Amino acid sequence: MLGKCDEHGYFRGDVCPVCKTKGKFLMSDRELDSLGRIMAGVLRHFPEKLGVSMDGHGWVDISEFVEAVGGSRSGFQWLRDHHIEAIAVTDPKGRYQVDGGMIRATYGHTIDIKLDDLPLAELDEFFYPVTEEEIDIILEGGLNPIDRKNVHLSGSMEKAIEAGKVRTEIPLILRIDGKQAQEDGIKIYHAGKDVYITERIDAKYISKADTSDVIPASNESISEEHIQEEPQEPTLSEETEEQPPTKPKRKTAKKTKKTKPKKE
Repeated sequence: MLGKCDEHGYFRGDVCPVCKTKGKFLMSDRELDSLGRIMAGVLRHFPEKLGVSMDGHGWVDISEFVEAVGGSRSGFQWLRDHHIEAIAVTDPKGRYQVDGGMIRATYGHTIDIKLDDLPLAELDEFFYPVTEEEIDIILEGGLNPIDRKNVHLSGSMEKAIEAGKVRTEIPLILRIDGKQAQEDGIKIYHAGKDVYITERIDAKYISKADTSDVIPASNESISEEHIQEEPQEPTLSEETEEQPPTKPKRKTAKKTKKTKPKKE
């Protein structure tokens, strides 16, 4: 559930994580998931599918996005600007930025945009997961984007292992000398909570990391956000198919005293 606490702002879950009050209901988990997929698809891959305008840095007008979704997707006529802001602010991976009535995704793009206004990374090293088939090629030729427009790095070995387990049971981890790379003028940007992006990484900054002392993370926390070779973003049609083919059923107070929280 997505809600809003009068004192602590937007939150995900049944209650505010700070004061444990229920707050105001904004949308259900199903609506949050469906709308979140549409947001990720439009802001990263195909803004033209909804007919919204995007500038050179990936920014889209929130009101325009809301109008496009409400006018073309069944069951979202109630959507307002603050619903989109709430999704962005509470996103657990920090995938979005909201500023002055505009919104953008900060990484994972397959379209040409510039993200050089993101904050520069402050870490000295980064990590990247690979398979046995890839490691020698990358150690020799460096890291280059394939399906996405930037190389996506992890800020910790644990997160790189999580990301790598999406593609292989036992990923190999590469260590990137971020300190030397940045001293040499390579721009590495902080794009998500633990995601960093750059145009490419030369082989001279890359080495194989020793993972013998690292306990592999649970599969339950695997994230696909760091892997640029095989982005699994659904198409817009797949996103909207997650909604019921008919108008979503919404409980009322006609046959029971329990009512579904009213959308804010």
